[in-house]
Amino acid sequence: MIEADGTPVNKILGTLLVGLMLTVCGSIARAGPLEDGFAAQQRGDYTSALRLWRPLAEQGNAVAQGLLGFMYQQGQGSYARKLVTA
Repeated sequence: MIEADGTPVNKILGTLLVGLMLTVCGSIARAGPLEDGFAAQQRGDYTSALRLWRPLAEQGNAVAQGLLGFMYQQGQGSYARKLVTA
């Protein structure tokens, strides 16, 4: 089927479908503060991990709360760690 301007409807629908898929999949692939904090912790940047996870933990995110608890238990990024390394 062809529209009045000569463009096939299937081509238009295909283009819209690809655009929709890119929009939906693009939002899934982005990392959030939880993932960014995990990457920071893995590279030893504990201050950044704490900065990213603390607001999430305060909002009730159980995963962030657990990760912060683990970091505090290990002394990562805390005042106690600075005393030990000084």
